[in-house]
Formats: sequence, structure tokens, C-alpha cells
Amino acid sequence: MGFARFVWLLQTKKLWLARADLLGDKWEISLAGNQLAHVLSRHPPPPLQLRSKVKPESAIERSKRIIKLWRRQTFISCWSALPEESHALCEFTVSPTKESPFRQHWPDCRSLLGDVPVNRVTYQTPGLEAVTPTLLDLVTKKRPMFAYEREVQVVFHSETPNTEEAVGHTIKWDPGKNLESIRVHPEADQSFMQTVTAIVEQYAPSLKGAVLWSAMSESPPF
Repeated sequence: MGFARFVWLLQTKKLWLARADLLGDKWEISLAGNQLAHVLSRHPPPPLQLRSKVKPESAIERSKRIIKLWRRQTFISCWSALPEESHALCEFTVSPTKESPFRQHWPDCRSLLGDVPVNRVTYQTPGLEAVTPTLLDLVTKKRPMFAYEREVQVVFHSETPNTEEAVGHTIKWDPGKNLESIRVHPEADQSFMQTVTAIVEQYAPSLKGAVLWSAMSESPPF
């Protein structure tokens, strides 16, 4: 997350879930391969004699409409369940100016949100299974090249039809009670570290002393 979102998290004590179609992955909640073929075969066009004057919705049109709707009505918070910091994730998620040095890291992912469901992502080639998937099936599957993320997700689906303007969803979540440490990017400067420390002490005093440099900043003995 960016620095502004981090401050917002501390101030509001809320977890931000982004809308699925705004996460930047065009494969987010998608149908493909055998799965898509199976879904299309389950909804063949009606017999010619039963068709009305209005052109019926085809199976592919129906699938596109539902997937588009699901993407707009599903909100996700993505975390990594890797036991250690990841250099690859740090470089991938941080801007060149090092102004976004936060990666949500959640090794003990089921203990922090109580009754809010937490879902582990699995990684496989899309559409291998010839089944009709649920929304959660599609949300929690990603392509194999993302397996290094070891992702876990908090997912919220809204049944409200008109969610196009809602770019996110929030859940009450107290970082002071749930965070163990806050790691700052190894290439950030000392002034940034001081700013992060001051912000944390102001809005989450229980985390005083928990702001640390990334382990990747450590130097060898010689």
C-alpha cells in the first residue's frame, strides 16, 4: 500500500478492500479453457420455435455480463503468507521513489479478523477443470507465474446492483491490536523512517517500537 493508505489505516482502523476490476490484473475473476467451454455448454440457445422476437442472450454474452458484474461487486484485500520478507514482492510493489514501502504480510492469516473469512489463493493454469465455478473459485485462483506471492485474501461480495462508483469496501480492523511489526523499505532514507515512526506513535501508540527497517537492509559482518 502507499504511504497515504497506510496513514489512513492507522487513523480509521479500517481495512481497505479494492474493487476486483481495479486491481490491475485482467485475469482477475475470469473464465477460460475447459471451464469456459463447460459453462457455455450448460446454457445452449433455446430451440428456434421457442425464440421470441427479441434476440435471446447468448451463452457467451451471459457469461461476459455475469463476470463483469462480479468484478464490480467483489472487493479484495491481498496479503502475503510467506514466513519471511520477499525481495521479489518488495521490488514489485514499491515505486521507484520508494514512497510506497508497505507490503501486507500475514503469516498467521486466520487469527486476525475473527469472523471475517480468509481465503488462500491457489495457482494453476486457468480453466483446467470442466466445472461451473462459484465466484469464490474464480477469486481465489491465479496463474502459476504469481505463485511466489503466496497470497491470502479477505473477500467481500456486494449484492447491490449499482456498485460501479464504489471503488472499495472497508472492514473494521485495528492495526494496533493485530500488527506485529512495520518494515520500511531498505532504500528509504532516514527522514522517511522518522516520518513513519512519528505517524505510528501518533495514531497507534501501542505499536511504538514496532517500526523497523526491512531485514533486507542488514549488512554482513564484513
